[in-house]
Amino acid sequence: MDKRHFLPFLLLASAALRAADTVTEYILDTVDSGEGQWPCLFYELNYNSDITLAEKAKWHSPDEDESYWREGVGPFSIDQNKFLVTQWQSSVHPILIRRHFTLTPDDLLKIEVGVVSLVYSYDEYPTFWLNGTRLTAATGWNDEDYATFRLTAARKRLLVEGDNVLCVSLRQGAGGGHIDYGLNVTYDPLHTALTSATAGDKADNAAYNLLGQRLASPESHKGIVITHGKKILHQ
Repeated sequence: MDKRHFLPFLLLASAALRAADTVTEYILDTVDSGEGQWPCLFYELNYNSDITLAEKAKWHSPDEDESYWREGVGPFSIDQNKFLVTQWQSSVHPILIRRHFTLTPDDLLKIEVGVVSLVYSYDEYPTFWLNGTRLTAATGWNDEDYATFRLTAARKRLLVEGDNVLCVSLRQGAGGGHIDYGLNVTYDPLHTALTSATAGDKADNAAYNLLGQRLASPESHKGIVITHGKKILHQ
């Protein structure tokens, strides 16, 4: 094959492989992800109208005083057959739930290059908040199905290194009531490695292979070498 045509062919083949090689990791687990229970803080209110009052008081803020919140384990349900871990008398009380989680710089890199989704099974009328900002809300209920809400680039930037909190409120209603929710990221591991390598290039003359591994002797490496954010083919 003519060398002039080899590199475009290699890059197209590499792109095709990457598209089929994404992985999904849960930032916050759900029952559906196979992890079962999840720790949280929760607070039961008296009336649905109290949710509006709680929102005005910014109950969903990262700065919320949690000293009067109860520690619990989700999912929550009134029904033994609907993900029941902690009993929630949903026909009597609305509920507020706070789930804390920690993100590392590596996590944020995956989030930057990937697709982040909120997944949730609910009953009823949930409203979700991420680090104090409203993400989305839903009407009614979806039984045992899971809805998916994809975070925009702006919403992904709400996620920070260190502590984060994903909150949900649900109304009291007749009949059943339950909540299971989590957060996942789908990303291309190779893209993550390349992004990490490119970021490192800015500080020095380091060179990396396509797996993001630093090369001790880049001049002797056969194949694509990444340095200063550029891909160079070494024959």
